[in-house]
Amino acid sequence: MADPGRETEFTQASVIEVFETREDYAEPLTATEIAERLGCSRRTALNKLHDLEDETDVTSKKVGGRSRVWWIPVPIDR
Repeated sequence: MADPGRETEFTQASVIEVFETREDYAEPLTATEIAERLGCSRRTALNKLHDLEDETDVTSKKVGGRSRVWWIPVPIDR
C-alpha cells in the first residue's frame, strides 16, 4: 500500500495510452474519464492534459460553462 500523502507518478505516456487503447479512437474524453482510467485525481489528469496540449497533438474544446473535452485529432485521407 502506498504511503499516505504520497501520490503515484503518472506520466504523459500513461495519459496518451488511455487515448490510444480505447475502443473508439475518435471519441473525446473528459479529464474525469482520464482520471478514472488511470486511478488518479481529476486535478492530476487535468494537469497532464494541459501539459500534453502544450507539447503534443492532444487538443481540447470547451463544451459548457466549465466543461472541456480532450482528444487526439485523427487524420482523414482525402
